[in-house]
Amino acid sequence: MPSEPKAPIRGRHLEALRAVAENPGGLRHEAYPTVMPILQELGYVEERATRGRTGRRTWHLTNAGRQLLIVLGIRESVEP
Repeated sequence: MPSEPKAPIRGRHLEALRAVAENPGGLRHEAYPTVMPILQELGYVEERATRGRTGRRTWHLTNAGRQLLIVLGIRESVEP
């Protein structure tokens, strides 16, 4: 079956995606609680355990999320 076309990312979804890009160490899991599950379902972000902190989870970009940022002309932050 062909996959459904993805709707353009805009508004609060774009704001959340930019926030993830600006936090290369991971965006706190509590941020954008209604938006992040949708971005995860679309394959743009994923949850990961925070290093050294048990039970803490953060949002990170996936390769698809990085590619979307490139297409949108948004630069991803570089961790020092």
